[in-house]
Amino acid sequence: MKTRNNELEEMIDLVIKLIWTHTIFRTLFRKQDADSEVRGAHPEFFLAIHDSLICSFCVGVEILFQQKAKARSLWSLVRQVEPLLSNKLTASIQAHNTSIQDIEAIRHQVCAHRWQAKSPQKVFAEAQLRIKPMTEMVDLVRFLILELAGEVESKRRAGLEQQQMNESTLSCVAGDAERVLDSFRIGVGRVPGRLWGD
Repeated sequence: MKTRNNELEEMIDLVIKLIWTHTIFRTLFRKQDADSEVRGAHPEFFLAIHDSLICSFCVGVEILFQQKAKARSLWSLVRQVEPLLSNKLTASIQAHNTSIQDIEAIRHQVCAHRWQAKSPQKVFAEAQLRIKPMTEMVDLVRFLILELAGEVESKRRAGLEQQQMNESTLSCVAGDAERVLDSFRIGVGRVPGRLWGD
């Protein structure tokens, strides 16, 4: 049987990967003319990457917010902390409940199953998954896991903030995604632009 620390480490790993997935997605699917040109020149590659990143993101969110009593999730960890912190974290989660449900719908109806009543396009249209709600979800899980890690051990929280979740690491992840775009770019200059879905 897994201990609370094992469960925390598993959730930390999932949160880190969710944050990295979001960072890669943001970089690869920015609204920039040069990036759009690259994606247009290699549609099969970028469509596959787009769908893979979206599904990975949605699956991660669904796992993190499973409410079943025996599930290993953020909810499970929230239930194990002292009541004052538990109430604070529960309120934070409930404030984003609609977004969580929309993302879980994509996981259930597009990434894991296909429903006869709804096409994937209809599910995406209803959920309206864009960069902003994805960023809000990443901010939420980052906040939750740092609070939970800090409750167990303050050094663990500090380590996360200084290593896998710091801006320097995220800049490196974004830089790697940028190099993917650069590898496809031939004679196209970089133009600052908006992110996809903003």
